[in-house]
Amino acid sequence: MNYEEFYTEYAELAEKLKEQIATHQKLLKRINRSVETGDLKAAARELPAAGAIVADCDRSMADIAAKIRSADMKAYLESGDFARQLVTLCKERRIDIKGEDNVYEVFPYRLKIDPQNEELMINRRKAAGLRPRAIVEDLEKKRNKLLAAPFKSEQYAAELAAAYDLALLAGSKDKKAIEGADVYLTTIYKFLTPMSRFRREYDMRSYAFDLARLYASDSDEAGDGRRYQFGPSRNNSKAIRIIDAAGNEQFLVTIRFFKA
Repeated sequence: MNYEEFYTEYAELAEKLKEQIATHQKLLKRINRSVETGDLKAAARELPAAGAIVADCDRSMADIAAKIRSADMKAYLESGDFARQLVTLCKERRIDIKGEDNVYEVFPYRLKIDPQNEELMINRRKAAGLRPRAIVEDLEKKRNKLLAAPFKSEQYAAELAAAYDLALLAGSKDKKAIEGADVYLTTIYKFLTPMSRFRREYDMRSYAFDLARLYASDSDEAGDGRRYQFGPSRNNSKAIRIIDAAGNEQFLVTIRFFKA
C-alpha cells in the first residue's frame, strides 16, 4: 500500500461529495427563497433535482466509506510499506533517519511502529495518525521549533560541570579526584537526573539534543573559569548519537572540564 496513492483516491471522492453538497446547498437556497416569497410552484420545480443530489451524496458517502474500509493499516505496517515510505520522505527532505525492525530514530525523536495495535509511538506517545508525509512534516516542524528555542550554552555547560564534579567525586572512591579527567556523558546524565521522575521529564533524547546544541556552540566556556572538551573512548557502547549543525552523525562519549 502507498498511502499517498490511497489519499489521492480518497481526496477525489471527497471533492466529488463536496461539489454535490455545494450544489444541494444552492438548490436549497433557491427553494427557501421561493417559499419565502410565496412562489411554491418554483419551489416544487426544484425538489426533484434536490432529491437527486441527495441520492448522489448518499452514493458518494458510501464510496468514501468503502475506500476507508479498504485500507488495511495493520497489513500496511506489517509489510514494511509504511517504514519504507517514511524513510523515503525523510531522505527527500534531508532529514536524518536511522533504524530497522520497526524502531527508528529521527533525532531527537524515537519512533516505534506497532503493527499489532496499528499505532506509531513517538517518544512513547501515540502519534495522531499514520500518514508518513504528515508525520515527517510534523517532526520537522517540531524539531525546527526546538532548534529555534533559546539555548544558553554557558549556563548548560555550568550545569553539566556541576554533575561532572559529582561524578568525579563518586568515582574517586575516597581518593583525590583527578581534575580534568574524562567522564562518560552517560554517567553525568545519572547525576543530572538522580530520580526516575526527573528522567521521565528529561529523558536521554532530550539530553542528547542539548548536547548537540552544546557541541554546536561557538564557546567552550563553562561559566566557572573552566572550559569543556568532548572526547572519544574505546567504549562505544556508551556513545550518545547526535546530529550536528551540518546534519552529520556524530557520537559523543566523554567530556572533561579543565582550567585553561
